[in-house]
Amino acid sequence: MTLFADHTYSRVMVFIDYRNVYEGVRFGTEGMSLDIFRLTRILVGDRDLVGAYVFDGVPPKTDTSDNTPELTRAFHNYIREQGFRVMAGETVVMQGGKMVQKEVDVSLACEMLEHALMNHFDVAIVVSGDRDFVPAIQKVQAAGKRVEVASFDNELNPETRRAADVCYYLDDLPIMSMRNPAGEADG
Repeated sequence: MTLFADHTYSRVMVFIDYRNVYEGVRFGTEGMSLDIFRLTRILVGDRDLVGAYVFDGVPPKTDTSDNTPELTRAFHNYIREQGFRVMAGETVVMQGGKMVQKEVDVSLACEMLEHALMNHFDVAIVVSGDRDFVPAIQKVQAAGKRVEVASFDNELNPETRRAADVCYYLDDLPIMSMRNPAGEADG
């Protein structure tokens, strides 16, 4: 139960930290992939979607893994065609070979705050369990907006859970689709 009444009309914007969610399903069922279009539709429900953003990093040209820059750019173009606004940051290789996205979380937080202050939405849905978003969530709430968080249970930081007005557990949602056998770009 929540203190806030559900409104029949709510303008919703979705802010997806793609790598955070992708890492949660990466080792999932063979032949399946994350369907962010379906995920977004489920989270929004019968409310009005006014914007959907995907924040991701582009691997360096030297990356030889399954996540090459070309595949990532093809995926970004594919989801743009579905109506998502893609905000792609840089991915750098740190000492020891670990790849780290730069500026992606900050971009998501800034975009969410900007839209809140410009009164573009009533409800923000943050698809990430990352604790880094707690200050931004609190500022958006202070601006009179509702913030819902969607994450896998094991990826949802307890502070993020407490900050959110509502939490959705991706473990319980049908967000996977059969991978395209033709090899088209997908998540």
